[in-house]
Amino acid sequence: MNDDTDTSQRRRLDRVLSPEYSAGVAVASTDDVRAMRQECSEIENEVSYVRRLAQARVEILKAELDRRAAGGSVGDLIAALPKILAGEGGPRTSAPNTRLPQQFAPSLDIKWNRGLERLVADDTLANLPTLSEEELHATLEQLRAFETEISETRRALHKVIDDFDLEIAMRRKLEQA
Repeated sequence: MNDDTDTSQRRRLDRVLSPEYSAGVAVASTDDVRAMRQECSEIENEVSYVRRLAQARVEILKAELDRRAAGGSVGDLIAALPKILAGEGGPRTSAPNTRLPQQFAPSLDIKWNRGLERLVADDTLANLPTLSEEELHATLEQLRAFETEISETRRALHKVIDDFDLEIAMRRKLEQA
């Protein structure tokens, strides 16, 4: 992953979130509106994937803190990973509000503010038993902030996608009238 790719991807995200991106949608062709919606959906899929990576790491770090407090072994944590990663007991999006990705293998090329993407790609999990409680808490706090940033970006993308969906639906309705 080079800096040119990171910059172009970041610019792509910024571009689709800027008001100028969808400003001319009313005069754009239906094919162009669909292409713009598709581009937003691809980016949203990437953002959602990174968000889930951050959420999974938060869940694992919390479980590690709980394991240490209870005096369990690293083996206990490893045995609990399927349950931890399944998100049992955590909030989940309801089925009607879930967006199914068109692309199931997203790119991880989006560059996030402050370089926080390292939090979902570093070796923290491999070194979990050797981290101090202070390091765990600091990393957990950073991951939560990163997940919040990603969630806000994702909501903004959903708004843009919803606007395109509305435009496409209105055009279909006009075509059928």
